[in-house]
Amino acid sequence: MAMTLRLTADEDATLARLAQAFRTSKNSAAAAAIEIAAPRPDHPEFVAAATGRLLDRYAGLLARLAEA
Repeated sequence: MAMTLRLTADEDATLARLAQAFRTSKNSAAAAAIEIAAPRPDHPEFVAAATGRLLDRYAGLLARLAEA
């Protein structure tokens, strides 16, 4: 669903930094921030999914560290 998000200049700059950190678009970063910040009734599943995403993202780094 489409939505217009009105931000102050400071909020837009913060979102831009978040998008850069996530290496994604500002739209995707805003959606990710909502997912991260929203209360989760299924917290254990949320933690497991987040851990899985991070392990996938940093698998190469973790392998290199393990070999060092």
